Amino acid sequence: MKTLAVVVTGCMLALAIVQAGSYHEFEVYNVRPETREQLTVLLKWRNTEVDADFWDTPKLGRNARLMVTREDHKRVEEFLEKHDIEYDLVAEDVQELLNREQRRNVEHGRRVKRDSNSRATVNFEHFWTLAEIYDYLDELAAAYNGLVRVSEIGRTHEDRPIKAITISTRGTIDQTRPIVFMDGGIHAREWAGVMSVMYMIHEYVEHSEDYAEQLSNTDYVIVPVANPDGYVYTHEQNRLWRKNRSPGNVLCYGVDLNRNFPFMWDRTTTECTNNFAGHAASSENETKALIAAMDQYKAAIRMYLAVHTYGEMILWPWGYDFLHAPNAEDLQRLGEQARDALVAAGGPEYEVGNSADVLYTATGATDDYAYSLGVPYSYTIELTGGGSQGFDLPASDLPRVTSQTFELLKVFGRHAGTLSLTP
Repeated sequence: MKTLAVVVTGCMLALAIVQAGSYHEFEVYNVRPETREQLTVLLKWRNTEVDADFWDTPKLGRNARLMVTREDHKRVEEFLEKHDIEYDLVAEDVQELLNREQRRNVEHGRRVKRDSNSRATVNFEHFWTLAEIYDYLDELAAAYNGLVRVSEIGRTHEDRPIKAITISTRGTIDQTRPIVFMDGGIHAREWAGVMSVMYMIHEYVEHSEDYAEQLSNTDYVIVPVANPDGYVYTHEQNRLWRKNRSPGNVLCYGVDLNRNFPFMWDRTTTECTNNFAGHAASSENETKALIAAMDQYKAAIRMYLAVHTYGEMILWPWGYDFLHAPNAEDLQRLGEQARDALVAAGGPEYEVGNSADVLYTATGATDDYAYSLGVPYSYTIELTGGGSQGFDLPASDLPRVTSQTFELLKVFGRHAGTLSLTP
């Protein structure tokens, strides 16, 4: 939708600009809550008094980038000063920031020359399009038919396929070994999460001999792009789009798929917000596809991983309320082991903890849904990234971040292989 033939003011002005895919009238602040009270009031404030879009997950003692419309400039600063929250205005024109980010990544891509000694058979120094991702999955299925299967698990509102890849040394998954179920890209703009999932696929398939022991006792079901329509839209129209692309009403598109799952679903916001949960639980094609895939393999799924950006966190259930999962100690212990592996590889030290305790309550999320099915280990992983030069990681940082993240993901996979399939 390139234009909106309506007269709008306030938050509706922001809506019109965002739907058109231009962000010249938006600004970005760095905000830094130092107390639990400041963090709580900051989280409650968004989506209420102003159109506030957090690019990073707010955390105590950490900077988080916050995008608001320029019209809300005064109200934003008054609010932050009222609550004594430290802030800096870091970008006065978000569209210019995004344009620079795009130019920088294009220039980097031109400079990249394939190293003849490179381990990678594909280029992990740019953010792949959906077509590139799907082509690569299909190439793997053709070249490694004793290890890989690729299937279509559903279709989106815009009739794109939702593809899943399975990795098993038995060729097909017979559910006699523990399964790790993963998805990425459920939030359309989180490209670095998708690339980290693709890097893991690349390693496990094209260098499977290096992980023979792990792959001998663990199978994988992976949906690398759980929101294809949204992902394409961020590449072609609106870089900061988060939701899918189903129509919500005459003005607004999209549902936050990570609020649309049926376990403890609740319609908490309206159609024009970034975290609109849908008109009903499981209303979206993408949600239905993931539910069907989980149902197909639920007898053997022992690990669920949802890969997101940004926040540097490993989170476990429950998230819908301030309740800890019965095996909270085990979830915490394994999360800390994964964090330590990341640190050992040179990565940052992630925060590990319960979703509601570390962040805030959120209903209808994938990790709670997976845990409700009886999956004993269910996590949301908020990767590192972002920065002052754009929304996403610079493409030049992708090889480092994806390879470091792989060390974290391997810990979860190894543990899954030790788990029994009997209750």
